[in-house]
Amino acid sequence: MTLILLVLFVFIFSYLMIFKPNSLRRTIEILISFVVIAACLIGLVLNDNYHWGMHEVTTTKTVSLTPLESKRAALGIRRLGTGSERVILYRNAATPTKTSVTSTDKTTTSIKNGATAQVQIKTTRWQYKNHWARVFFALGNHTSKLAQRHYTFTLPSTWRTVTVKAK
Repeated sequence: MTLILLVLFVFIFSYLMIFKPNSLRRTIEILISFVVIAACLIGLVLNDNYHWGMHEVTTTKTVSLTPLESKRAALGIRRLGTGSERVILYRNAATPTKTSVTSTDKTTTSIKNGATAQVQIKTTRWQYKNHWARVFFALGNHTSKLAQRHYTFTLPSTWRTVTVKAK
């Protein structure tokens, strides 16, 4: 909606500047259209850079783990690039034949000791605060934007992590 208003008022502003004869009414209309254009641009910048009209929504999901290779090799750690980044390979108990991988985009991981093997995935997303914020800023994209994701792996003392070579 904001883009539609922006385009509409740019055309109105252009029409007033080019075709309307000089008068007090023309000056007022030009000022009003300019203020609407500026407000639309400021709103778009604030929404894009500072998530104006949005709030963070956090969801938490806990999944049981099965060993990756053997009973002792529970998690695989794969170093990326120069080694400062890493992804963790794990197997979900619901789908034991499929290996899952943590993402690297806006993600943090931690490994701690516990009684049961599980991973807690805490996902935070930006969502619009209300209907009007969605109408003005959604721009046809109604999906929520990922803010951050945190994986907390809880492993029994018998489980170990192994380094997996990059393929």
